[in-house]
Amino acid sequence: MQLRKPISLILIAMLLFSTSVILLPSDSVLAGVGPTFESSHDGDDSDEMGKAVTFLVRIENISGDSDLPTPFAPGVWVLHSEAGPLFIEGEADKGYGLEALAEDGDPSGLAEALNGMDLHAGVFNTPAGADGPGPLLPGESYEFEVKATADTPYLSFATMFVQSNDLFVGPGESGIALFDMDGMAMMGMHDVTADMDLWDAGTEANEEPGVGGDQAPRQSGPNTGLPEIEGTVRVVDDGYTYPDVSALVKVTIDEVMMMEEGMDKEMDEKDEMMSDDDKMADDDGMMSDKDGMMAAEIMLMEDGSTPYTVVAGDTLGSISRRAYGASKYWSVICSANELADCNLIHIGDELMLPSAGDAMSMMEDKMMMGEKDSMMSDDDKMADKDDSMMSDDDKMADKDDSMMSDDDKMADKDGMMAGDAMMEAITLMEDGSTPYSVVSGDTLGSIAKRAYGSSKYYSAICSANELEDCNLIHVDDELMLPTQAEAEEMMDSMMMEDSMDAMEKKDDS
Repeated sequence: MQLRKPISLILIAMLLFSTSVILLPSDSVLAGVGPTFESSHDGDDSDEMGKAVTFLVRIENISGDSDLPTPFAPGVWVLHSEAGPLFIEGEADKGYGLEALAEDGDPSGLAEALNGMDLHAGVFNTPAGADGPGPLLPGESYEFEVKATADTPYLSFATMFVQSNDLFVGPGESGIALFDMDGMAMMGMHDVTADMDLWDAGTEANEEPGVGGDQAPRQSGPNTGLPEIEGTVRVVDDGYTYPDVSALVKVTIDEVMMMEEGMDKEMDEKDEMMSDDDKMADDDGMMSDKDGMMAAEIMLMEDGSTPYTVVAGDTLGSISRRAYGASKYWSVICSANELADCNLIHIGDELMLPSAGDAMSMMEDKMMMGEKDSMMSDDDKMADKDDSMMSDDDKMADKDDSMMSDDDKMADKDGMMAGDAMMEAITLMEDGSTPYSVVSGDTLGSIAKRAYGSSKYYSAICSANELEDCNLIHVDDELMLPTQAEAEEMMDSMMMEDSMDAMEKKDDS
């Protein structure tokens, strides 16, 4: 059976927020943006957990281009050491709250039950950049942080596949390993989409996906479908056809580097431990360590890496400060030397120190990939979502690529937008800028999406045309659209400038 797209994204959104459908969590869960780390324990979790490592989990809804576009609902995450905190494959639902999550998108009961069992669990319910909790529409992402230790090395989570009766996406009962068998934490960013499956909770009889009357967008109330007799939790296999999970979500886990602040503090404490004479000597560009040894500035080669032998008292932070003038480049040295533990170096170890230019470039790459939320300006954070710089109406319209009447929405099934003009993709000239005349309904974001494939390029158009207000354009305004390569170069340049500004502010502070 060939899948079809039975319902537009705008209609999905209307159904999700209608008063007749209970899809979102209870008021108590919706009251805030959702916990990033909940615990049933008293006191400080980080102290109790020991040496915790923070990970950023990102669940992106990419189903917009699949045969069955679907929202995903707020979900639950849990850290564990033994398999099966959420379910056991082939067994019936445990009755802790997975049914409410999988059928109605309510994770609150399951999260409460998990915490009551002395597990570290929480709820993710707010799309990145959103003002409050809500379903995850195509093109949006849930992001949440977890703090794990080698004692709780596995992460499990579940989020409802909304166009179904009781299906959810998540890893298997064993979860995702955040630590290896030796207790070493996952380093860098990992795409774990291949470890995801589309699971059937086995609590409600399945209907054809996307059209069933007892599925969340169309049901009259929660828990209204026919129960599945003697159902079990398993990878869905009900005779209907579903898109591959890789066409529905992209899931990444990234280690959050939290050591920079601690290393800077360590270096500050070392500076305070110097005698007055040592501090005077430091005016000549020398640093004194706690043993009274004079640590000279490290002279780097202009091209290629500079070899360095670790001496007593060295840390990556102190080496970084002597080589690059700031201890923040410790992570660059760690990455360049592929160290298993950035906190562990030994006297006599041979390190290769990248040139100053290479170190700066590597740091910029790290910030763009792993720390973009903390290093980007507010405007960049807004631009990173495809619907930035747009009104609420524009945001909703851009989900379905339209500003349309009800009749126009019906016409959208052919992939065209109706209005004053048919909004097809803008074909750019290969050399030189492409002239474009603004029409009714245009925003810089929508123009950028049609020209470059993403509305985040609105800032490149704004800059190229030297507009005073990127939010203000008028019908018949003449714009010049840079080539794809020029737009990408402008975006990289703007990102680099913001990153450098953030680095300078951090150095000054």
